[in-house]
Amino acid sequence: MSKKSFHIALIAISLGFAAMSFLAAAQAPTACGGNYSVVILGDTHYDAPDPSVYHTGYTDPDPKREALHRKEFVRNGKMWQGNSKRLIERASRLVGPDTEFVLQMGDLIQGDTPDSATHVRFLEDAMNLFKADLAPGLPFVTVAGNHDLRGNDDAVATRAYTSYMPARLSRELGQEITGSDFLFRVGPDAFVVIKFTKPDIARIERLIAEAKGSRHIFLVSHSPVFPYDDAKYFWWFLLGNRNDTHAAERRQMRKLLAENEVIVLCGHTHATEFLDWRGDGGRITQMTMSSVWSNDRLGSFNEIAGGAEQYGTLLFNAKPELKTEANQALFAEYREGIQQYSMALSAGSYKLIVDGPNVYVDFYAGSSEELTHRYTLR
Repeated sequence: MSKKSFHIALIAISLGFAAMSFLAAAQAPTACGGNYSVVILGDTHYDAPDPSVYHTGYTDPDPKREALHRKEFVRNGKMWQGNSKRLIERASRLVGPDTEFVLQMGDLIQGDTPDSATHVRFLEDAMNLFKADLAPGLPFVTVAGNHDLRGNDDAVATRAYTSYMPARLSRELGQEITGSDFLFRVGPDAFVVIKFTKPDIARIERLIAEAKGSRHIFLVSHSPVFPYDDAKYFWWFLLGNRNDTHAAERRQMRKLLAENEVIVLCGHTHATEFLDWRGDGGRITQMTMSSVWSNDRLGSFNEIAGGAEQYGTLLFNAKPELKTEANQALFAEYREGIQQYSMALSAGSYKLIVDGPNVYVDFYAGSSEELTHRYTLR
């Protein structure tokens, strides 16, 4: 190569890197004025109408569990041929000039794939679809959900996720993301994203410490941090399990979040739930969101519990045998500090609005053009 050709090539490479940096900077959240919005989807369980697209070769050692999962494939196929498309179309119209990014609360895909290559293809197809249909010019951010890590071999699916998603989110956010736990900033606020399955407590503590001093700290987790009032899944929350064997760790985490006045944004439960709690020397506000519009009833606002006194009553009414001393103590431990509480069996799209010290979430049930309900988080 001649010296002239070498210099031309070097300039081209430099311009290429400059262009990449410009695109990343143009896409990365900034919120220079401090006020902004974020369009949010809860769980989506993206899937193809034809199960063979992603699930050919899928098996599970437990025939009953495999049969349940295959019913979910059918549910998802119908949902994504109808209601989910309508929901996404509606959500796209929530994007405004002040929208910094689009956030999805995990269980992006159904999972249940036979191999790593299929799992990566599933994730890539979902990311590209949501990006194109919601806001092509904005970052699209997701958090790891249990379905996102599920396949014939969950370890293989998890490795597939971690081989693909950090690199993809690095491009979306214009910063290096190296794992499933990370932090990014929007103006004076910090968003801490964590993987709730087998959580890395030390890593989460470091990220919260890094976020300390921010105007608002948002914890983005697929699972809630408060026990969920449901007979089947009440124990499936951050550092929770059926026997509460991680009680010390969950209390440690709760204290950390409360002391830093954290706002939790989560999904997982397929419900719209709002909870504001005081204790451990501080405050935790939690907003749980769902975009699994699997039947028509979920497309409207169906509040089934409201007020602190109703928290932790639904599961005991549904299954009196669960009303053990330990289970009652678990919910009583949280109920005392609840200032506001609401649970609705509703799915839709959401808009987080940050207006200085004030934070709201506007909920649009189903494909409603009208605001269904506003939640005041701060």
